[in-house]
Amino acid sequence: MKNLFLATCLSAGLYGGSAAAGPGDGSYSQAMMTRATTLTRALARHIHFNEAQYLAVKQLHLNMLTERRDLEILLNGASAEERDTRLAEAQQRYEFELASLLQPQQLVAYQSLRNNFTAHRLK
Repeated sequence: MKNLFLATCLSAGLYGGSAAAGPGDGSYSQAMMTRATTLTRALARHIHFNEAQYLAVKQLHLNMLTERRDLEILLNGASAEERDTRLAEAQQRYEFELASLLQPQQLVAYQSLRNNFTAHRLK
């Protein structure tokens, strides 16, 4: 899942990179909004959110996509080890924040989804 998620985030960053708004200004490019909606809907198909959770998860995806885009710019020319470390830290923050938004049964469903997808990718 991490590989797909990373690839998805990187492609979303590349797709919306030039039209993306700057950090902290509260606006997002159409491509970033579309990608966040797509990620949120995909997750919502497996983990049923209430409306408040859906909105919070969508905002989390927007924040994550913005952070990934900013890291790509910041780490341009950095060593592979540094990029991997910084991206792994961002992924851990995402996982922690997502877990804090989910109820226990939703968290179990998310972990199962993540584990099943990872196992599928390894085959």
